[in-house]
Amino acid sequence: MSSHNPQVAMKAVESGLVDVLMFSINPCYDLQPASEDVEDLWKDENYERELHNIDPERERLYELCEQKCVGIDVMKVYGGGDLLSEANSPFGKAFTPVQCIEYALTRPGVASVMIGCRSREEVQKAVDWCSATKEERGYASVMQGMDRFSWKGYCMYCGHCAPCAVGIDVASVNKYYNLTVAEGFVPETVREHYKALSHHASECIRCGKCEKNCPFGVDIRGHMQRAAERFGY
Repeated sequence: MSSHNPQVAMKAVESGLVDVLMFSINPCYDLQPASEDVEDLWKDENYERELHNIDPERERLYELCEQKCVGIDVMKVYGGGDLLSEANSPFGKAFTPVQCIEYALTRPGVASVMIGCRSREEVQKAVDWCSATKEERGYASVMQGMDRFSWKGYCMYCGHCAPCAVGIDVASVNKYYNLTVAEGFVPETVREHYKALSHHASECIRCGKCEKNCPFGVDIRGHMQRAAERFGY
């Protein structure tokens, strides 16, 4: 199924009839509430007010897809190309194709992205994600220091908290913990994904290095404690 509206998409996923959801995901769209008109997602006036963190219904949709094993195939990764332009981006900053792709792929439930290309050069810029370094994939730098847009205290799964002193994959732990919060219990699939991690939240030594690295001011030590309590280790 294809949709731009998280409310409609959630009904489809909850029906159990959908295996793959095509959905529009990018840093700008994620700030906007559901609408029947997809053009609302890109109207200038909708970005003139202060916007903070991902819209709760969009976040719930991504988490629901992860829980139900419904793969999201992402549309509008570049926002029609506007996110690649400093002049056209609502943020006033330009993302690279690699950063846009990385943002989409780090959302819960996302299995793949679709990129519209008009030339061999544009194909190459998308394929560059495959060999990009961690620094090249990092999108946090574009999303920091904005007056009207912020993700303060919210884990964006960007991985900038790494490296952990004891090897914990903090972004994955946070993602799995957040899935349990959304569901209200620990689903078996999430429990197994968490179990498969090389290191777990209980191993956190509370050194605080990750919090110094985090560009969004997340209480990572608090998250690790709550995750350890939720999963039991």
